[in-house]
Formats: sequence, C-alpha cells, structure tokens
Amino acid sequence: MARQTSRTLRLINRTGLVGTLAPIVLWLLALAVVRFLASTGCRIDEAAAHPCVILGRDLAELAYSMGFFAAWGPLFLFPVSVGIAMLWGLTRLILFIARPRD
Repeated sequence: MARQTSRTLRLINRTGLVGTLAPIVLWLLALAVVRFLASTGCRIDEAAAHPCVILGRDLAELAYSMGFFAAWGPLFLFPVSVGIAMLWGLTRLILFIARPRD
C-alpha cells in the first residue's frame, strides 16, 4: 500500500512540475529563436512577416509566428502555469491532510 502511495505521489509531482514549467520553457525557447533570427538580420515585428532568408530558406512565417508568440505568449502561458502550480499544490495539500495517520 505504501509503495502504491509513493508511486502516486511521484507521478503527481512529475506531472505538476512538467505542467508548471513546460509553458515557461516553451516561451523561453521561442524567445531564444527570435533573438537568434534577429541577430542574423531578420526584421521581426507584429505588423507583418518580412523576408528572412537563412541558409537559402525563407523563414519569414516562422520568424513572424515566433515573434508573436514571444511577445504575447506570457499573457496566456504564465496564468496557465500559475494555475497548474496552484492545482498541484492543492492536490498535494489534500493528499497530505487525507493521508492515514499511524
């Protein structure tokens, strides 16, 4: 019984950690891509997709999408991340209160 409880807590902790950090990591990755593309001379803004040729490929749509996500992503991702963290904490609190006493 204790082994099953330990496995369940480990699964809850891993799911909560991934759910909390994944949106932030995705946003940081998009920000890094935008910074890299901007350092190569691509013009990135929210008005339109501007030509951005790297290694013979036009990455204008990727640059536009990543720039839009890097700029506006935190308005959606951070509340989601905080909500998941609060749900994770509440779940742990309920499991702590409801655990059997020896």
